[in-house]
Amino acid sequence: MLYRFAAEVPLRWVDVDSAGVVNNATYLSLLEQARYLYFTHLGLMDDHAVPFVLAEANVKFLRPGRLGMRVEVAARTSRLGTSSFDMDYEVRAGEQVLVTATVALVFVDADLKPCPIPALWRERIAAFEELG
Repeated sequence: MLYRFAAEVPLRWVDVDSAGVVNNATYLSLLEQARYLYFTHLGLMDDHAVPFVLAEANVKFLRPGRLGMRVEVAARTSRLGTSSFDMDYEVRAGEQVLVTATVALVFVDADLKPCPIPALWRERIAAFEELG
């Protein structure tokens, strides 16, 4: 998989258990932070408003993470639908991939009902990811 975006997302003391292993729930937070940085990189989060919600997450744990590891998260949009889109992730420590994940997100209106992906978002994501 080709990732055009990756960002370091530091681990915190609170992210690990008493054995120093990264807690499984922490990975969703790492994905959230990478998603925010991805859309900031695309100039779409200037107002800090998040116009979509997480609908589904599939996380595959490949290797345990440990406190002190330098972690980066690679993110990409793999599909743009009418109101929903999919993103793929790799959580990496150096050359090792710790976690892979795929999430589905849905744009919503003020009543939290699905709505079309705004044109600006669609254009910037499609151009960055070279989606047809």
